[in-house]
Amino acid sequence: MKIAIIAGSGDFPIQIAKENPDSFVLCIEGHSVPSSFQNNSEIVSLIDPLSWISVLKKNNITHLVIIGKINRISNKIIPVNELAHKLINKTSSLGDNSVLIFIEQFFNENGFDIIPVTSILKNCFFTKGFYKEEQFSTSLKDFVIESTTFGTNLLKKMSEFDIGQSVVVYKRLVYAIEALEGTNSMIARAGELFNNYFQNNDFGPVLIKIPKLRQNLNLDLPVIGLETIKKCKELGFSAIALSSKGTLIVDINEVKNYLKDNKFCIYAI
Repeated sequence: MKIAIIAGSGDFPIQIAKENPDSFVLCIEGHSVPSSFQNNSEIVSLIDPLSWISVLKKNNITHLVIIGKINRISNKIIPVNELAHKLINKTSSLGDNSVLIFIEQFFNENGFDIIPVTSILKNCFFTKGFYKEEQFSTSLKDFVIESTTFGTNLLKKMSEFDIGQSVVVYKRLVYAIEALEGTNSMIARAGELFNNYFQNNDFGPVLIKIPKLRQNLNLDLPVIGLETIKKCKELGFSAIALSSKGTLIVDINEVKNYLKDNKFCIYAI
């Protein structure tokens, strides 16, 4: 088995590549660059999928791990070939999970198996419960549990419509639902609402980020990193709730050190 890491944007692909130095890295133009990796790597364009297949086969790749955020292609971009045009048109109106299923089929048909990132990454989840539970009051923990229960039920209901993996709630009040803009933009929008209208609340809102029901876990597990946690704390959020088996943590030891020093609440379900 020879693995290629398809690297989107962010620090997570770099971390995974460091932990797997024998893996090949396929950098996506506009998202990642070969100079960020010590691994053998090449760069390809989103609008030329045939070049992906060519590069992967040239390097004898058998299995793929897809990591990092990859932006959708604008249908205003003129593809370089008919296949790219077909892929862009096919995916432009689909929900995230449907797009991923389509992409997985494309790679499978070309002779590659997609494996989950968890198969090549160790120590990337929080265990169930509150991290450093002793740092938080009973009233805060009760509030986070109540908000998380409501938020997870909301996400489960939304899964039918293949909408995002994240919501921001305060008890039963919905601040924001993740859509095409992505988690970071949603957090900023919710933080602005909280700071403009709700600062007198006892606690700040809770970000909940978990996999959708029937989500393709080989291709798209939700990810939380230190920058997301810092942003939530800066905007007055009280906690982040995540899945103990389905929300990946980038540089988890660094995150734990930050949480210990800054007493920000993480709740894993």
